[in-house]
Amino acid sequence: MHRHRAGPIAALAAALLLSLGAQGATLARATLTVTDLEASLAFYRDLLGFRVAARMDYDTPALRRMFRIPPGATPTLVLLDGEGQPRALGLVAADGLAVDREANRSHAPALVVNIDAIAEVDRRLRAAGTPVVVPPTPLKAFDGRVMGTEAMYLDPDGVRIVLFDVAGGSATEPEPQSKE
Repeated sequence: MHRHRAGPIAALAAALLLSLGAQGATLARATLTVTDLEASLAFYRDLLGFRVAARMDYDTPALRRMFRIPPGATPTLVLLDGEGQPRALGLVAADGLAVDREANRSHAPALVVNIDAIAEVDRRLRAAGTPVVVPPTPLKAFDGRVMGTEAMYLDPDGVRIVLFDVAGGSATEPEPQSKE
C-alpha cells in the first residue's frame, strides 16, 4: 500500500497548529493588500460594518517586504475594528502595488466573517454590485442540524469573503451563482 508523505508545507502547517494550541495564541489580525483603498473601505466598512480604527502612512522594512511595496511608493495602512475585535483587519495599499484578482478568485484562502442580519447585509452587497459566489444558505453543524446561515461574496480584489450568521438570519432562496 502506498503511503502519502506530507510535504514540507503540510508539516509546517501541522507544527504551527500544534504550537498555537500549546502557546494559547490568538490571531491578532488578517491583513490584505488592496488595489483601491477607497473601494475596499466602502466594502469592509460600509457594507460589512467594520469600523476604521486607524489610517496612516506606514512604512517599515517588514511591511515593505511582506507586501512587496514598489520602490518609492509609500504604503498606507488602515486598521479596522470588528465587533469586540480591535484592529481585526488591516488593508494595505500603495501606488503600483500589484494584486492578482484572478489568483485571489481561484486560489486565495477565504476571509471568514461572523455577522448578524445576513439578509440585510446580502441586500446591501447585492445593491452595491458585489459578486455573489454562494447566496445565503442554511449553515449546517457537523451533526447536520441547521445552526444559521452562510454566504460567500468577492471583495473588490477578488478575495473570497464567507459570511456566517449563527445568531439567526434566514437563508433566502438560492439565486444563480456568479463565476468564481
